[in-house]
Amino acid sequence: MGKFVLAVLIGVVGAGLIHIAVIFTMPDVAKRNGWSRLADLGGTDQVVRVEALTTNPNSTLAVANSPAGDFAFVDPAFIAAGCRFSLADGPVRIHALAADEAFWSASIYNRRGDNLYSINDRSAVDNALDLMVGTKQQLVDRSASEDAPQTQIPVEVEMTEGYMTIRVLVDEESKRPEIDDFVSSMRCDPAPNDGPLSSDAFRREPAATGGG
Repeated sequence: MGKFVLAVLIGVVGAGLIHIAVIFTMPDVAKRNGWSRLADLGGTDQVVRVEALTTNPNSTLAVANSPAGDFAFVDPAFIAAGCRFSLADGPVRIHALAADEAFWSASIYNRRGDNLYSINDRSAVDNALDLMVGTKQQLVDRSASEDAPQTQIPVEVEMTEGYMTIRVLVDEESKRPEIDDFVSSMRCDPAPNDGPLSSDAFRREPAATGGG
């Protein structure tokens, strides 16, 4: 009987220690969500490349000195990117030049990592990545002030800060340059006042550098 009681006490104490350890590690784990990891790679409104932990930063996935991040879930068959944004001063437009026959999927998250919206090339208008992300009031004000491109999709969210991630499939190596151009053309900026999408809006700038 004494041994049984001792075993129970050891189990209870052990479980308590594990519970305490989990509580102390939770804040650190919470800091390593998608928002914080993207923050390690670039600033707000900056589109950055994301690579898998197993990817060599010097490989063809790391185009134009793109920064690598510690996103272990990234499939090497995809080129992945993301950006953080703020809606404090108005809506944000996430868009890119057209990509013919490229499979892509994008998601919008709040800062905590809750998935609020998802879209892919099949559900987009004419396969175009063109999202106007804002609160309900911001989108109402925006629609009253200008005519949006036909491919643009309004995305209503109730948050102040969030982030977007996108994955683009490279199913054939011969398509990689075209897909890389598509990813490089992505913009995540406060909504412009110059109307529809134009190629002038996609002047390339040197990619940010960094490490995971």
